Amino acid sequence: MPSSGKPSSGQHRSGTNGVGEAWPLAGACPDDWDSEAVEEILGACQNRALARGEAGLAAAGAIALAAASAALAAACAGLAGPGPGPGVGIAETIDDLAALFAVLGEGEGRQWDPPLRLVGAIAEGWAEESVSQFAHVGCEDPLSGLATLSYLRTRLAEVYREAEQGGTSPAETHRLLVVGLPRRPDPWRRLALPILVGRDLRAAFPGGETLSLAKPGPAIALVPARSDLPLRYARLRRNIQTAFGTQIRMAPLPRRLTEALRLVDELAR
Repeated sequence: MPSSGKPSSGQHRSGTNGVGEAWPLAGACPDDWDSEAVEEILGACQNRALARGEAGLAAAGAIALAAASAALAAACAGLAGPGPGPGVGIAETIDDLAALFAVLGEGEGRQWDPPLRLVGAIAEGWAEESVSQFAHVGCEDPLSGLATLSYLRTRLAEVYREAEQGGTSPAETHRLLVVGLPRRPDPWRRLALPILVGRDLRAAFPGGETLSLAKPGPAIALVPARSDLPLRYARLRRNIQTAFGTQIRMAPLPRRLTEALRLVDELAR
């Protein structure tokens, strides 16, 4: 998210060494991260040994640091609470945590990646928050933010009804994009893949396209067959294959709704 140049509340109160400046969303707009969890994270990360995780704690050998480490993980989980502003999801939150640790590593002349325990805490917190709001947003997958397969079926029915009224055919006006999500042996990679693929899909199709997730199968997007679709598809395919080594393909819709629903069921396996 581009910065407006305005300092955030975290930048005013979080201390020195550039740590407070490493929270991009807060820097972009103070209202994006009106959260005590951000302040707790920025304050805790002033201690480099604490931020490094288990290795740093072992070197320090302090029980107090172990307790502080647990508090830091709890603060990361709290990022999913009421603090984030509109448009701030789990992918943006993890991006911000990575930016914070990039600043932390600059002081030691090396790249720091966020510890898995903190990323996992964010994911757990976001999942719990999403489940608690399920009655209001039951059409979305809690972690990836992609729509459920049931919602995709609903949208297909709407598209076919609209086509019938307008004298057109979804076989000509729409396409299905299918992004494979192979199972990874590493639990973190299995968790991260749909989150990151969802982010790339939203970047490629930021409008009213239907972007869904068929657990545990692929991501399936229902998109209009506009003139710019081949270019968008080519860019997305290049990004997906380069970053994740997974496959993406485009499928036309059949003439009948019943056939389209059957196709979705087959693709979701």
